[in-house]
Amino acid sequence: MAKRLVLKFAEALGLLWLSRFRNRHQPIVLMYHRIVREPLLPGIDPDLFEQQLAYLKAKFNVMPMAQLAEDIRNNQVKPYSIAITFDDGHGDFYTHAWPLLRKYNLPAALYVTTGFVDQKCWLWPDLLRYLLIKTQKTSVTTQALGELPLTQDTLLQTWNSLGDYCLTLTAEERWQLLAQLAEQLGIAPGENAKPPFHSVTWDQLREMQSQGLEVGSHTLSHPILSALTPAQLEEELRASSAHIKSELGKSPLGICYPNGMAKDISPLVEKVGADFYRYGLVAYPAAIKADRMFHIGRWAAPNSLERLKVILSGLSRNDNRAGEYK
Repeated sequence: MAKRLVLKFAEALGLLWLSRFRNRHQPIVLMYHRIVREPLLPGIDPDLFEQQLAYLKAKFNVMPMAQLAEDIRNNQVKPYSIAITFDDGHGDFYTHAWPLLRKYNLPAALYVTTGFVDQKCWLWPDLLRYLLIKTQKTSVTTQALGELPLTQDTLLQTWNSLGDYCLTLTAEERWQLLAQLAEQLGIAPGENAKPPFHSVTWDQLREMQSQGLEVGSHTLSHPILSALTPAQLEEELRASSAHIKSELGKSPLGICYPNGMAKDISPLVEKVGADFYRYGLVAYPAAIKADRMFHIGRWAAPNSLERLKVILSGLSRNDNRAGEYK
């Protein structure tokens, strides 16, 4: 409450506007994941998302990500430039996010995991959450973490603990752990992601692309790219680009790295990315520079309008807590 009052005071005095003016030539890329009204799912409520879009429409020059990338490359960024991006490709982008983006006539880019859209795989953070939500068990045990509670009050903390541990594993080890957890918790998830974790469809992507959506790549199977062999890395980046082109008729211009923290992206990842794409997006606010087109920083869209105003003003450019795996 105190922070909110301070923000209102700062806004009334024009401090946000002044800071935004001083930072007007610094482009901003916003990162969203899900627009949902589900208490157990990470995401932003559709009503709040609409409030954020209205603010962006009124205060900023919202442009397609591909255009912003070219402006960055050519050192021709226009004042107040901002781009809206979404990761993964969940079904709620089509049902909740895209209608609101169209209502405000704002461009956006969606980076899809092609195996997920093909319904050939779960996104592993979704599968972990699904197992914990659906089980009737009151705890879960792993050799590395011991016994963890699964009450309503502790579910998110347990999910975070298991998720952090999963990030230390190889892709093969991670899927083995998830299979063990599914057996222990008495859940048979199947190969296809179940609602509310399902993906958009290719038909929906074709429809939205025809209405102006930019579709980019979020790889083939959502691995940590820096942990792959060179052959695996090339396959993830090449095959996802080729599959998007075969489905949508045009090659994706951008690659969005799964998880997207600094440790998840090596010089090799950026080098191979440049073989197939025009730009690459990370998931933290790295400096945006023309000579780092495959390491473009993003800000995680926060779960409040007040916090978004602070981020966009430039008053608080040192904190980017996403609160979820990407």
